Amino acid sequence: MRATVRRSIAVPAALACLLVSATSARAATVWDGDAAGGTRVFGSVECAEPGSLVTTADPNGHGTIFRFTKPGGLVRCESRGISVGGTRYAFAPGSTYWLGWESQLSTVSGDFVVWQWKSYPDAAQNYPLIMTVKDGSVRLFHVSTDATWHLIWSAPVSAGAWNRFALGIHTSASAESGWVELSFNGIRQTFSGGGYRYAARTWDSANEPKWGIYDRDAPQSDVVNRLDRLRVGTEHTDVG
Repeated sequence: MRATVRRSIAVPAALACLLVSATSARAATVWDGDAAGGTRVFGSVECAEPGSLVTTADPNGHGTIFRFTKPGGLVRCESRGISVGGTRYAFAPGSTYWLGWESQLSTVSGDFVVWQWKSYPDAAQNYPLIMTVKDGSVRLFHVSTDATWHLIWSAPVSAGAWNRFALGIHTSASAESGWVELSFNGIRQTFSGGGYRYAARTWDSANEPKWGIYDRDAPQSDVVNRLDRLRVGTEHTDVG
């Protein structure tokens, strides 16, 4: 009886270990973009003077954050790509990535870009996915190979308010297998046309995320984008 009891206990324990291992293998934090690590956590920075990307203390309890400042007269102040262990990270096709961040904007007037899933080089899709802010609304677009912008989601935002984004991308050059998912302030979002998942071509020659400001509408405007809790993982729970 004792031997039987030991075997019956050992089998579930082994199964539990296998389940834990399998879960750990599926979920992984790819990148922790903590502002305490400075701007070296990004692959590179595209922000000419007098624009600036700096780390600073947030007076409202967010600790150390990134502050992207795009003054009037400049079009952009953006980061490009991510750095993992001191090396620029190469995103791959046929993979699932979740990108998480919090953003506070100095203004929500005009029409400017706050995030891009940018293609390099010689791309059929300059940016398969792009997020803009226009007249009090944050908007997510899918951009097809013919450069048509398809508005797939939007929500109201206010200047000075912090908002949390968790964006899932399955990378594929096929519209049948690529997809996008989104949570906004902890709530899973429904895309235009219905459904929590938007099927789309999400991969070109190579893709990297860009955060910050690109002001395609009124570059004479001053815009500040404060960012916190930047993460990249393979599951929503890695970045939520």
